[in-house]
Amino acid sequence: MNEKHYIRLDELDTGHSLRQHPFEQTNAGVPDGYFDKLPSIIQDRVVQKQRGWSVSWSWQRSVASLAGAGLVAALVWVTWPARQESLGQESLAQVSDAAIVSYLEDQGISSADLAEYEPIQHSFDEDAIKHQLETIEPKDIRDNIDPELMAEDEANIGS
Repeated sequence: MNEKHYIRLDELDTGHSLRQHPFEQTNAGVPDGYFDKLPSIIQDRVVQKQRGWSVSWSWQRSVASLAGAGLVAALVWVTWPARQESLGQESLAQVSDAAIVSYLEDQGISSADLAEYEPIQHSFDEDAIKHQLETIEPKDIRDNIDPELMAEDEANIGS
């Protein structure tokens, strides 16, 4: 592809500028102390080139940085999950017993697991039962009695 073509110095014409000594053009020869100063001259040029790589700040870069920060902030705002507050008693009262049973079955929670659950065991303590019975109104009991079950119970008692 791109093969390097090497040129030998003796192949150049004698008048070619590459064959001329760099200090012969001035006819003054090599300046005094040239080779002593050469390392510091090279180091100065290297330092100048390194400074050329420094990043300069501009209004375009400022606008681009602000736009990037704004985009990141917008993405965080949109994707940040909302904190879910606990459900109130009213919303739980509207959930049917069948839905609760279905949920517990889906979660793999058995009735034995629920029976071992300490808050449920405390609800069967004698004091807890007394407190529950004290707060029940007779009207609530009458409203929740199933007449068909009552008829079956009366029929069973009579037989």
